[in-house]
Amino acid sequence: MAYILKPDEETAKLFSDKTRQNILELLSDKELTNSQLAGMLNLSKPTISHHMKLLLDAGIVKISRIEHEEHGIAMKFYEVNPNILSVESLKDNKLTEQISKEIQEALSARSVSGGHADSAFLRMLKSTILDTGIDMDKPFYDAGYKIGVNVISKQIKANTLKDVLKELAVLWDKLKLGTVELVSENKIKVTNCYQCGNMPNMGKPLCPSDAGIIAGVLDTVCQKRYSVKETKCWGTGYDFCEFEIKEL
Repeated sequence: MAYILKPDEETAKLFSDKTRQNILELLSDKELTNSQLAGMLNLSKPTISHHMKLLLDAGIVKISRIEHEEHGIAMKFYEVNPNILSVESLKDNKLTEQISKEIQEALSARSVSGGHADSAFLRMLKSTILDTGIDMDKPFYDAGYKIGVNVISKQIKANTLKDVLKELAVLWDKLKLGTVELVSENKIKVTNCYQCGNMPNMGKPLCPSDAGIIAGVLDTVCQKRYSVKETKCWGTGYDFCEFEIKEL
């Protein structure tokens, strides 16, 4: 199944052609050249070039790299543009049954105080995004970064890395985002994470917005640039999140 963000009429028409559909299906698995696509689809190189130009002009595919052969001819490799389109989807939704059960339990309780049900619905939304195959890590990171710069940083009084992280830990708990522990001066651990807690191993970290918030706070308050990377997560098989912080 193919998904495209905000397609206009002209872009939508591109998907009516079977050849272009086949090209996108192949490029969703790995990057390929025109010659490779022609061979795999049993079509001429000019035919493939025609369809690729349409997809390139629409921004649906992009050149991933260029290699120069011994005789000097440039060999272009193409891939699906992850910011526009994804034709890859997960084969099954690992969370549907679990989330449905949790929501039902919340509805059956005498009173719903939030938290448990909120978490289930949040993970339902996250799993739906993952199922589409659309890479939303950068938009989530950017959104978190803006919150960190414009909102959270204004609550921080410290200006050194260690002290800022200590204050951030208090705010994290107050906002019920989880419990933050300073593992070292450049590493923090988050348990009871509000957005990835109880998620199955999805093969990737699931909290880019949190990394963005932390980076936004540190950049603003410490007046330096920091890289914040989530290295451990429920989404990678752990029962906690861990973020590594490096000054750029």
